[in-house]
Amino acid sequence: MRRSSVVLLLALVVLGSVAVAGGRFVAAQGAGQAGHPAVGSWMIHRTPEAAVAWPNELLMLNADGTAVEYGAYQTTGMGAWAPTGDRTANVSFTLTSDGPAYIIIRASIEIAPDGKTLTGSYTAEPVFDPAHNGTAGQIGPGGITGERLVAQAPGTPTMSFDQFLSVGGTPAATPVATPTS
Repeated sequence: MRRSSVVLLLALVVLGSVAVAGGRFVAAQGAGQAGHPAVGSWMIHRTPEAAVAWPNELLMLNADGTAVEYGAYQTTGMGAWAPTGDRTANVSFTLTSDGPAYIIIRASIEIAPDGKTLTGSYTAEPVFDPAHNGTAGQIGPGGITGERLVAQAPGTPTMSFDQFLSVGGTPAATPVATPTS
């Protein structure tokens, strides 16, 4: 009975130490990124636009180091980011397809001193046949710019939803003036 109590006590001490150390590790990792100016949501524009099917995308960089990308054609990429300086970071995420292929996007970004915009460069690596390491290598580089997305209150409407929907989702055309004689 005495031996099992000692073993139980040692097990609790070990588990408690692991929990405390693990919690401190996670907090330290998040604390280094939480104050970085890259944290937030961004509207990203890629160049050259002709080289990619989706020149604009939304990018969210979280304080825990995760990155989420949402592009045109309902593509979603998941990945990670890490600071490389006070206003710079590396970002990578993977876009999957409905087959075995996927694309890895890698970017280096720099946040402007005002924190409202970013610039950077990126490469794309298509992986065609993951089972056989079929890749075209990294393609690029391309350029990126971005604007931080900020919370905004509703503005003054120019038309109602009913009006918008009644014209097929586009504003009514301005009538062309006809000359009179």
